[in-house]
Amino acid sequence: MRQFIIASHAHFAAGINESISLLSGERDNVRTLSMYVDGNNDLAAEIARMLDETPEGDDLVVCTDLFGGSVNNGFTTVIQRRPNTYLVTNVNLPLLIQLLFAEEGRDTAELIRETCAAEETRIKFVNDLLESEDEDDEF
Repeated sequence: MRQFIIASHAHFAAGINESISLLSGERDNVRTLSMYVDGNNDLAAEIARMLDETPEGDDLVVCTDLFGGSVNNGFTTVIQRRPNTYLVTNVNLPLLIQLLFAEEGRDTAELIRETCAAEETRIKFVNDLLESEDEDDEF
């Protein structure tokens, strides 16, 4: 089975998970980690706790808020020592929805690569999209 941890600085992880729950209902395979708030300051201990709660043999996809941030860096050491662990950073809601709703039998690394490259999960500057649409309409 595929397990997910959404981890962030402050309450971003909890907030984006709340949005996912609103759109799709509660999910048993998603946990969140909100660091450096509410007295939650020991990243190494929290990572160890979350790994202990993850069934051995399951794929673990960790999604963090910021590349190079302390939360992401903390999980970088995990992917180097725990098999079937994948780290995705700079997450957004479309990316998470695509990952969470992917069929279970797919290769996890392949799924992540495809999802990260997909047009529908990429950041968009709407002003440019509208300008491009207006230019197309002029012809």
